[in-house]
Amino acid sequence: AVHRPFNYLYGLFLGAIGFFCGLIIPAILLFVVYTLYSPELPDPEILEEYRPPLISRMYSADDVVLAEFAGERRIWVSVNDVSPCFIKALISTEDKRFFKHWGIDPWRILGAVVANFRAGRRAQGASTITQQLARGLFFTREKILTRKIKEALTAIRLEHKYSKSEILELYINQTYMGKGCYGVQSAAKNFFDKEASELGPEESALLVGLLRAPSAYLRNQERAIRRRNTILELMAKSDFMKDTCIVCAENLDSLERIPFLVKEVKRGMEWKAPYFVDFVRRKIAKKYGEDWLYKQGVIVYTTLDYNLQKTVEETLSHRLQQLQHRVEVLHHPDNPIYTTMVWDSTAQDSVHIWKQVNGAVFAIENETGRILVMIGGKDFQQSQFNRVTQAIRQPGSAFKPFVYTAAIDKGWQPSDIIEDTPGIWDMMGGKIWRPQNYDHKYLGEITLREALMHSRNLASIRLCEMIGARNVIKYAHKMGITTFLDPVLSVAMGSSGVKLWDMVKAYSIFPNQGVKVEPVYIDKILDSDGTVIMQQKTQKEEVLSKGTAYVMTSMLGSVIEHGTGYGAKRFGLLHPAGGKTGTTNEYTDAWFVGFTKKITAGVRVGFDDLTSLGDGMTGSRAALPTWTKLMLTYYPKGPTAADSFDIPRSEVVFLDICDESGMLATKRCKKILHEVFLRKNPVPTKYCPLSHTDKDTTKTTTRRRTVQDSVSPANIDQINQKQHRKGGL
Repeated sequence: AVHRPFNYLYGLFLGAIGFFCGLIIPAILLFVVYTLYSPELPDPEILEEYRPPLISRMYSADDVVLAEFAGERRIWVSVNDVSPCFIKALISTEDKRFFKHWGIDPWRILGAVVANFRAGRRAQGASTITQQLARGLFFTREKILTRKIKEALTAIRLEHKYSKSEILELYINQTYMGKGCYGVQSAAKNFFDKEASELGPEESALLVGLLRAPSAYLRNQERAIRRRNTILELMAKSDFMKDTCIVCAENLDSLERIPFLVKEVKRGMEWKAPYFVDFVRRKIAKKYGEDWLYKQGVIVYTTLDYNLQKTVEETLSHRLQQLQHRVEVLHHPDNPIYTTMVWDSTAQDSVHIWKQVNGAVFAIENETGRILVMIGGKDFQQSQFNRVTQAIRQPGSAFKPFVYTAAIDKGWQPSDIIEDTPGIWDMMGGKIWRPQNYDHKYLGEITLREALMHSRNLASIRLCEMIGARNVIKYAHKMGITTFLDPVLSVAMGSSGVKLWDMVKAYSIFPNQGVKVEPVYIDKILDSDGTVIMQQKTQKEEVLSKGTAYVMTSMLGSVIEHGTGYGAKRFGLLHPAGGKTGTTNEYTDAWFVGFTKKITAGVRVGFDDLTSLGDGMTGSRAALPTWTKLMLTYYPKGPTAADSFDIPRSEVVFLDICDESGMLATKRCKKILHEVFLRKNPVPTKYCPLSHTDKDTTKTTTRRRTVQDSVSPANIDQINQKQHRKGGL
């Protein structure tokens, strides 16, 4: 009894020492360590603004994914939208006491020490999910004590700042899961073609199993299966979320028979409409920076009509194959078009191949400028050079509308006469220029409409000479041509290089009633939260009067109705349309640029190095078929009244004129033309005096315009009403 107080006090003393050593000393040590390393620890507050790199996507106007952009393939997903089975697999395997500890797990640390001591090696880790998150966000994987200390302290800070749910959401979106996939949503989509919410027990176990060493497990299926099965066993034994994800222990004996579920991984989609995608990507990079698209997880909605684009791609590819075959049949291997490539790594030998015919197509909506189709070449993998926006090539006769636009705007009418006769011009340096028509024939005196309709070179050159090459160039630049144009008469025949982009934009002015519209390629861009951060606005500028634009629309309509573009009608196009063919010297380039009321499109075909396509490969043969297919695809049904071009009746008038005299027609005239006239320009005011009989002695040696006096709109309308004619395109 005497010794009881002593024993009691001694026990109390030992308990105090144990308490001091077990709690106070560690607390003091933790405080000292925390104070020592605190200045070097990252601030958890920065996670408030943390935005990990996300996948950005680009869509067409018809909601087709054109491309994905990602430095890290990550799709952010809320923890509430993840399968309970995945959460169960993760907690059961990586951190059983996740919802109980405060960043670090002392019991797990103790258990890991014992397990590693018994195994004589590192057999078990002790990092919690929070520690793993801290390591992934702020630290390297360098295996030194100071890094582990900082990692643990940062985990404590994270637990103090954020809820368990927030930490778990960061973890499942941040962690790497193999094959370029970051986060559970990206992995689920790429490995199983599922949403993270749809993952079952086996799939969840397999994905969680990848966390330890993604590459090692994906390369070794047997090892991955063993790891998956181990996790399924842990899930079956765990009471965590047992009501929302059921893993039956009695089925574990058949685990080895469960197949390896991972499909072949998609390392990123191949771009659709690659020239357009690359064009838009470059524009975005210029505005926001090169890396922005690859990290921000934005959604880019573009203007492209992918259904139309795909059809035209197939059509152009088929047409280029036909042209390629023709070239190869017509040319002997000794011809310069047959060249030698340096090396074929597959055959381990040099190989002989033909130069490749290339092409480009560009289409826009007239009123809005929305880009519908952009094909910059035959094969984006072989050449990223965009022949819509970058290639500068001679357009041939496709340039002539600028000559006639300048003429109409400066007082000429479609019925005015120009000479289509041989001519010789003195050039600089004492040289002589003898241009010719394509067919080497000459029609004499013809109207401007006929000259443009049949693409007469000599008539166009003379018209350019009369109004001045510099005036023609002035109009071309005003209408959107951005390249240098040499102020010489040959410019009328398209001797200066232009871009297909510019030509389509300029041609769209005609059906757009004189308004130039800058092409638009983006509808809107949404950030990762779905907020609109950018919308491209249509920029418009009136560069021609409605009257001039309509007269040119009418004249270019004749090209398709009766001229070099008649093939479009032959191929089945019934909608009102206008356009112009273009063929360069030696048949190096073939063009067709044309429009309807709604859209304008251009096609150019040719070799990249000015090699000839072969005799007879004109714009009507090489380019027009693709243009027509584009229009037929855009217009699956026949024309309606709404497809007719708008007539600005306050600026134009329709009159019947005699084809022989060029004067107002009478009942005696054999061939009567229903022609459109610009009200502001001189118009015919006298009736045809010819009797149109064999005994007719009336002198009329020419149809050249002789009436220069202007007529008031009222008088013009009286003439129009008297003739009892109505008309238009």
